[in-house]
Amino acid sequence: MGALTKRIVVAVPAIALLIFATFWEHTSLFKLLAVVGLGLALLEYLTLVQARQKGKVLRVEGMIALLLILLPWVLKPMVDWEGWGTLLAGLWILTLSFLWSDRGVKDMIPSVAATFFGVAYFGLLGVYFFRLRELPNGSWHLLLVFAATWAYDTGGFFVGGRWGRHKLAPQASPKKSWEGCAGGVALAFLALAGLWAWVPFFHGFFTLADMAVLAVLLSVFGQLGDLVESAIKRSLNAKDSGSFFPGHGGLFDRIDSLLFNAPLLFYYLSLFKH
Repeated sequence: MGALTKRIVVAVPAIALLIFATFWEHTSLFKLLAVVGLGLALLEYLTLVQARQKGKVLRVEGMIALLLILLPWVLKPMVDWEGWGTLLAGLWILTLSFLWSDRGVKDMIPSVAATFFGVAYFGLLGVYFFRLRELPNGSWHLLLVFAATWAYDTGGFFVGGRWGRHKLAPQASPKKSWEGCAGGVALAFLALAGLWAWVPFFHGFFTLADMAVLAVLLSVFGQLGDLVESAIKRSLNAKDSGSFFPGHGGLFDRIDSLLFNAPLLFYYLSLFKH
């Protein structure tokens, strides 16, 4: 089986499950997928830090801290909640864990810093999946994020692979090119324009100008999310965050752009669509 075929075989059922969970009337399945996905992505990150830098990360405490951030959204919708209180509780857990353990105190700062970065990254960005889902018509808003992000990735992959010449950010991701970026933006716009033309909700709620602006914004921020994840991996001398999806890498590899795009759309809706 070729690499591209393997990617498609793995992607199709995963996307189908995610879309089903997103539109299912009961939010329990979507919340479960979100919590498990963010938890596994954090675990991938902590495993990389542990293996590549020999850092003594706090896996159990880190997972508990992440759960504290996500749990209020699992139990009850809290659309106006930002998560700072439970993030503080997570920091307390990480720091206090050194007072009653056999860990060396000299490892406290690097261990807490590396773990807390991951908890904050996946927790504070990840809650926007829940925030979007809890909005009126939240499933459709999530579909917009998914469609734009996946279209940009697809356009960038094929256009960049065929015509990519000028490097976009060689230190973070040597294979990314400006040509691929342009192809990604073009396909993202076509995807959102298609949704606007064929799905009643989108042309009732958004204008075509909204879709054009969002295609650019979600492409740019999604690319930034991908580049940040690439920089994290390169700093840890890793090619992929994991091997959860054969042919695709780890979960962090699959949600890196979505983590930046979910908050972007949430605040676009808050500012311009009320």
